[in-house]
Amino acid sequence: MSLYVLKDVQQIFGGHTVLDLPELSFEFGKSCALLGPNGSGKTTLLHILALLSPPARGTLYYKDMPVNWKKNFLTSLRRQIVLVDQHPIMFSTTVIKNVEYGLKVRGLEGKRRGWIAMECLERVGMHDFAYRQAHLLSGGETQRVAIARALACSPEVMLFDEPTASVDVENQAVITKIIKDVHKEKGITVIFSTHNRLEASVLAEHKIFLSEGKVTGPGGENLLPGKVIRRNGRHVCVVMDRLELEIKERHEGPCRVMIDPEKINIFPLQKKKVTTFESLVPAKVLQMTAEGENINVLLDMGWPIRTVMTRKEAALSGIISGDEVRISFKEGAARFVS
Repeated sequence: MSLYVLKDVQQIFGGHTVLDLPELSFEFGKSCALLGPNGSGKTTLLHILALLSPPARGTLYYKDMPVNWKKNFLTSLRRQIVLVDQHPIMFSTTVIKNVEYGLKVRGLEGKRRGWIAMECLERVGMHDFAYRQAHLLSGGETQRVAIARALACSPEVMLFDEPTASVDVENQAVITKIIKDVHKEKGITVIFSTHNRLEASVLAEHKIFLSEGKVTGPGGENLLPGKVIRRNGRHVCVVMDRLELEIKERHEGPCRVMIDPEKINIFPLQKKKVTTFESLVPAKVLQMTAEGENINVLLDMGWPIRTVMTRKEAALSGIISGDEVRISFKEGAARFVS
């Protein structure tokens, strides 16, 4: 189920298009990492998803309903979504008063506010700091209190802008574990921006790579030239003049597409139970490298293409570097870039 869907969304600042997303979706209850260099549009996208900044063009759908950007309509939606900034601002009062703030605005009585706030501080390991002055905390401690403050509001969606970028190494590990546990135990949808590929692999079930405001492949990987044509009543993209993949884009002609590495399946050459073996594409494994819980696989199918497997999938498949394999592409594997 899609929680967010963006269609033809653009954000424009000073006459410059900083975000250009023909179509993008985020699944309910999943964790997703936004990766890309500075200026790629990650923070701009988070602000749209947090309902803080309307796009200049296009439509944002939340729970299958188009977002009405009028203030009265936004209030109830914003209570379901929280954004934890890279540099959270703390009020010049105690830690617990900061965590209680959102609950106070919502009209909860004092005793219940205190109970919820202490429970959230316990979750982030800041219970003993409850009555300290919040503006005197370290960067990592401030980030943990900001997460507790967000959790106190019982959100359905938590957005994080570079959650570990400005904290010490010890707190990076703590914050990563907090986010992972919150998502797993509470089922909260988590979307975060990061430069850290390892952090993305540890925390995210899905990854979206942005470059110059557009969805692309990691570092340009899996970003390939193609041509959209109409065949048998549907649109397909002919990639590198050889591979045909169905695509939602209706504009026919030359294009660039990104092939999602998480939507490529790998089958050993000797696998017997694949009934559509003849429809699979031959490839050769050039390299396999571990990254967190996943294995990144570099394939040669006439051109290099990357995919990803879990460690368990890699072990069960028996695939190693140098093997001849067959690959298939899941629905939605190809995304129109330009």
